[in-house]
Amino acid sequence: MQRWVSRRLPRLHGVTLTQRQIFIFLTTEGGLYSGLLLITFVCGINYANNLVLGLCFFLASVLMVTIHHTFSHLSGLHVEVMDATDSQAGGHSQYRVRIAPTGSKPHRQLLLQWDGHTQQIDTLSGPVVLTFALSTPTRGLFLPPRLTVSTVYPLGVLRAWTYVHFDEQAWVAPLPLPNVLSGARVQAADDDDNADRVAGQDEFEELKDFVAGESMARISWGHFARGQGLLSKQFSDARGREQLLDYAQMVGPDHESRLSQLAYWVHQLTQEQVSYALRLPNVELPVGAGALQQQHALRLLAEQPT
Repeated sequence: MQRWVSRRLPRLHGVTLTQRQIFIFLTTEGGLYSGLLLITFVCGINYANNLVLGLCFFLASVLMVTIHHTFSHLSGLHVEVMDATDSQAGGHSQYRVRIAPTGSKPHRQLLLQWDGHTQQIDTLSGPVVLTFALSTPTRGLFLPPRLTVSTVYPLGVLRAWTYVHFDEQAWVAPLPLPNVLSGARVQAADDDDNADRVAGQDEFEELKDFVAGESMARISWGHFARGQGLLSKQFSDARGREQLLDYAQMVGPDHESRLSQLAYWVHQLTQEQVSYALRLPNVELPVGAGALQQQHALRLLAEQPT
């Protein structure tokens, strides 16, 4: 059954729903409704009662018309995935989905179910963008499960539904695993008394002769009041050490543990604003710092072969 559905509904970036993609069948209430039809038909035949037979045919015609209306509220919908965010193992990837009608008629009571999350649209008359948080249990390439779009409008006795299988992929980084790096934890630059210092704004460094063009806020007015002339206060910032994160130096018992340890230090060094390089068996990331460096490092860890 799964192979047949995969052939009929392959992975796509977006799809416009037609008769090929839409399935329709009775709901629980529809089963009771069909039972009522059978009972009235048997009673009408058994007692040769034209009134009961007329009621049976009337209810059957209502069911036939409902099939058309229920189908039409899915037919013509265009569903596409817009983008997806990278995640980490045990986290969630944010998928944005755009759903829009291709005609002028509204679509009602649309129910979207995806990875245990449910969102409902009462009336769709224009494009709508929905966000789903899909769970990403394991590291590596993540392809989303099928999105189910359905409706039971107008009477609830029939359910029309379809499965949309998107091809938008996301990368899942390892779950951070705390460990010791090279025998000692790297300290933040601001806490390191031996770190090199560069001109900045954080800590007072020394007094120098005032130079025309410098900010008046830097003048040491206390020294000027004591007749020591115009002196300018100089400040500096600590410059952090560069750290190499080497896969070969990790002490994890297996491949995934080592990647998880590297992920931990990527987060830790980014938080401490320490520059670092990343060395993996098949690729290296040059020295850098900040959120962009973190994003590149986690993507490389996610792309590592299992």
